[in-house]
Amino acid sequence: MSKYLFSTLLMLLLAVSPMLAQQELSTHFMRQTWQANRTNPALVPDYNFVIGLPGLYNSLTVENVTFNTLFTENATGERVLDVDNAIAGLADQNIIRENLDVETVSIGARFGRFGLIASHTFRFNAFSRYPKALPQLIWQGNAQFIGQEVSFGPEIDIFGYQEFAAGAFLDIGKRLTIGGRAKFLSGVGSIASERQDLRLRTDDEIYQLTLNADYLVNSSGSLQYDGFDDLDADFDFSTFDAGSLTTGNNGFAFDLGAHLRLGDLELAASVLDIGAINWEEEVRNYSLNGTFEYEGLDFAQGILEDTTEFGAVLDTIEQIYEVTETSIAYETTLPARYYFSATLRLRENWVVGGLFYSERYRGESQNAVALSTQFEVLPFLHLGGIYAFRDGRFDNLGLNGSVKVGPVQLMAATDNILTAFRPEDSNSSNVRLGLSLLFGERESPVATGGPDYY
Repeated sequence: MSKYLFSTLLMLLLAVSPMLAQQELSTHFMRQTWQANRTNPALVPDYNFVIGLPGLYNSLTVENVTFNTLFTENATGERVLDVDNAIAGLADQNIIRENLDVETVSIGARFGRFGLIASHTFRFNAFSRYPKALPQLIWQGNAQFIGQEVSFGPEIDIFGYQEFAAGAFLDIGKRLTIGGRAKFLSGVGSIASERQDLRLRTDDEIYQLTLNADYLVNSSGSLQYDGFDDLDADFDFSTFDAGSLTTGNNGFAFDLGAHLRLGDLELAASVLDIGAINWEEEVRNYSLNGTFEYEGLDFAQGILEDTTEFGAVLDTIEQIYEVTETSIAYETTLPARYYFSATLRLRENWVVGGLFYSERYRGESQNAVALSTQFEVLPFLHLGGIYAFRDGRFDNLGLNGSVKVGPVQLMAATDNILTAFRPEDSNSSNVRLGLSLLFGERESPVATGGPDYY
């Protein structure tokens, strides 16, 4: 197998492959839109009936790699793939993450102080945490690690599912609204590593390779292994089918939220996606466990050489490293999200706010803090912006806006507008697009002695 092919595979892994945290910040402050309800079931625009039409949310982050670090200029000014340069910029641990939501339809109906909400969404989550040593071994070989033991096992969690949600909200007096959603989850496919211990030692005298392994990958409908030369990883988004209400891989989750109005000051809190999916259908578990030794094979660098017979290398590896297959059900816990916010109306058409966001996923927390400003430029046009500290970076500037013509409202938001101007130096992107129909605008709470929505 040629070096060119391996460079292509690595480029796809670092620059395109699914997926840091699902930190949707801008939408939470767009209280005039139906989409804000996605971040808190107690946030409902002041209309009697709402229909949410198809919408999209996507967030992608590739830590420590950008286009400009992966492709550099040579002496003639041409852009060329420079994997060594990209590897040099990696941290000891690196994360790739993507979250994609495709919303098909949703509704909200208010009956006085009480209301109902329902929705259907296709959701895809992908996560990979890999050590710098992994691309070093693949691209540069293990000669640099003679006399050392290096850990190179990647952590992987990729899954897709349908979400069928139904809930309600209730106004308690004029100041407080509470809301909740119950969600039925229908799993489509999953690939997840449960144990990630892979350690390679290269002896400094006889160059013997010793692999200490305790690695387990679970899969449902997405991964099939029949040998190192017959590995089929198939996660096709087209397999999402709204007609398949249940797949045998099911789960449940819930959202809770509250919205408190104290004159010009408003407080909101919510917890989202508390739940899990149980994978029981088409399950395969692949484990590599034990200590394996071999003399004289640099399996990483050897595969990259054009003169190496790739099939022979695979035969040798397969003889040494025995993969065990079982079929044991497993569970995927959803990334749990938490929102805590406060907004203050400075003028009739100007609101500022602050937000603390936290996500709990795979035993770790990812946090973000954001400041927001929202303007009602015209009765049908709202514009806003946010500034956030997230993922250890301060250069997160977002813009958002909504326009309403008759009952039709279109909204768009991004938490990182700088990506649009300097994509070659950016390692993240974030966007939400939504379309809604809003009917029966209610009398302003100001007229009845309560604060207005914005």
